[in-house]
Amino acid sequence: MQNTALSPRNSFTETLLGLAPSGAHPVDLFSRTCAEAFTAFEPGARFGYPFTQIFEPDVLHEVALLHALPEDAVAGLEYRPTPAARRLADLADSAVGSDLVHLVGVASALISVSRFALAARLVADARDRARTARERFEVAWLEFLVSNRCDGGSGSPAAFATMRDAAERGGIPDGRVLDMCTQAVVWHLKRREVGEVHFRWAVHTGQELAGRRSVDAGSASAWYRAVAMLPAACGKPTMTRRYMVMAHDTATEAVAASPRALATNALKTYYESSLKEHMHLTHDADAALAAGRALVALDPAWAPSHGELAEAHEWCGQLDQAAAGFERAARSGPPYVGHHLVRAARCRAALGDWDTATDHYLALLALAPGSKAARTEGREAAQRASGQRSAAFAKALAGRAS
Repeated sequence: MQNTALSPRNSFTETLLGLAPSGAHPVDLFSRTCAEAFTAFEPGARFGYPFTQIFEPDVLHEVALLHALPEDAVAGLEYRPTPAARRLADLADSAVGSDLVHLVGVASALISVSRFALAARLVADARDRARTARERFEVAWLEFLVSNRCDGGSGSPAAFATMRDAAERGGIPDGRVLDMCTQAVVWHLKRREVGEVHFRWAVHTGQELAGRRSVDAGSASAWYRAVAMLPAACGKPTMTRRYMVMAHDTATEAVAASPRALATNALKTYYESSLKEHMHLTHDADAALAAGRALVALDPAWAPSHGELAEAHEWCGQLDQAAAGFERAARSGPPYVGHHLVRAARCRAALGDWDTATDHYLALLALAPGSKAARTEGREAAQRASGQRSAAFAKALAGRAS
């Protein structure tokens, strides 16, 4: 039987809450990049705050739950556990009315740690005062990021129209335009968040920009991963792999050129995409598992890396390894503890290990009492578990209902 005890504190939670990993836990690439970006941040110096991954509000909610912190205080930066968090809160409090580069930079820092409501207030102020093409582009970029994570991208079409108009007027650095084209391709293919006209423009423009010396290798790698989705969607593995090789090679260039975590993250995201490529397109189990192992080796402190490898094991029918991987991911802490617990429980149930499956659903019920999976799937697992587990689940379910 596996231990379901969770470890809510890791470098990710320290970064999301305080923008400063303590060093008490292994530091993942996201946390390193986020902390490096904010440490180097000079308000008003320049546009282009560096992002790796931006997490939706539910992830911040999960972190607050696991730490028994009031969500409103966390989301509003009233909870300020570190000097970095206090600095960001002070910047947010005083940013309205400041010059536009300063305003956009502070809003970007807030978005990097999922403080979207605070960021949106600054973005609205910036929108009203943006005059130049560059200013309109950078404000629209943030409008896209907030909408993409918070309201299903309802504001993305307008944001992309503004960015395209600014890009066509000139004066926007090639790398910034390529970043926009990358996101346009990804989110058009994922959920048609960007319309067909802007999508086609992004494909054409991105292909022109990707090979220019003015574009850094990390941005080029992200572009090639995005454009690889086009042949993948048409079931063309050879062309997909050709773009993925270009993504790998440019990511390797980025790592060779810079010791910063942001460069290494380009290689990490290549392995994430490669794993999915081999699972869903080439159906190559060995290649999928190899990509998953490379992902874990590159970022072992990152819980989702273990979850990605576990997903590949599950796809290969290796349920024991999958269950252990999802359990490792859940024990590693956020992000996505609840998701990893559900996946672990389902694997254990498929293996007929009803006691362990019930333990996982119990842990999920404690974390998220309203979880449908914890209540419905957990009840089914508990009915097949030992009497002790069944009674414990019934008691927990009754306690949550009262």
